[in-house]
Amino acid sequence: MDLLAQLDPVGPLTPFAPDRVAVESWLGVRLPSEYWELTRYGTVVIGGEIALYAPTREQLGALAWSKHDLRVELREAGVVPPRLYPAPGGLLPWGSVVNGRTFLCWNTADPDPDHWTVVLCAPTRPEPLLDSGLTLAAFLETVILDRVGHLGPLPATVAPSWQQDVRWSPSPRRELTGDEREFALRGPAGLAALRLLVPPPERPIADPLGARLPSDYRELMALYGRGTWSEWLGLPSLSRGLDAPADGFLVIGTSIDADRLGWLVTGADPDTWPLVVRPRHVWGEVPLSGGLVAVLVGWLRGELDVPGLPGLDPEDDPFECAGFEPW
Repeated sequence: MDLLAQLDPVGPLTPFAPDRVAVESWLGVRLPSEYWELTRYGTVVIGGEIALYAPTREQLGALAWSKHDLRVELREAGVVPPRLYPAPGGLLPWGSVVNGRTFLCWNTADPDPDHWTVVLCAPTRPEPLLDSGLTLAAFLETVILDRVGHLGPLPATVAPSWQQDVRWSPSPRRELTGDEREFALRGPAGLAALRLLVPPPERPIADPLGARLPSDYRELMALYGRGTWSEWLGLPSLSRGLDAPADGFLVIGTSIDADRLGWLVTGADPDTWPLVVRPRHVWGEVPLSGGLVAVLVGWLRGELDVPGLPGLDPEDDPFECAGFEPW
């Protein structure tokens, strides 16, 4: 049965055609056939409550952080996180409950993806991990007609995502040698390690920079250009006509939570300017040790955890979480 055809549309549904071969190659696994059929209109909301993620630029880019959030929330609830894909048989997120704290995942233990069952991960519930025993389409049908765990019954509706879906053909992952991985994670925290953690774009989007700026910032911009690091920290290019800030705090980057990263302009030599974070919810400044590149590498490695630059979970893979999206 074509489930989407049985649901009442709430708003216009626009066909969405992802690059299936590229997506599955990038993930390293074949996805259920039902999933590709159910995401033919991109990311949709079923029954006003279940967000079914399509393999878009946004969702694939944020997959590592979806797993990070799941681990962190389960730990905070006193639950040991389960294995997550790409660990053998690990859970793989595919959706969530709108305005809730329930993650929807596949149990990838079966070698045939079409037999993967849906697992509800709800850290705040008495049963934080519940394997429904149902494949994706059967799970959605059941929560519309009946109930699975704390979900359902839901209205028989389907609505498009509020955000425009952007097709993504991800580049193949580069395989690093053991020595390269070791250097990326434990070598000197400079551009050489950063290039291994996050390969720079072929054509960095760079703007003319002011002459009076720290040298490592200029080198970083020349190699990567402006963009967003790890779906979290946006670093624009500072223009050549930049004036010194009145309060001595020169903002160079902003997180998705409006935390501000910048230098304290304290002298004539830009390479001596201290780097600090002004978190959105913390009064004052958090000093950071080292220059911008060193701080960036330490944060991507999971060595840094301060307000405004949150750290990794012990089970997060730095190579999976590190990323850069040019603007």
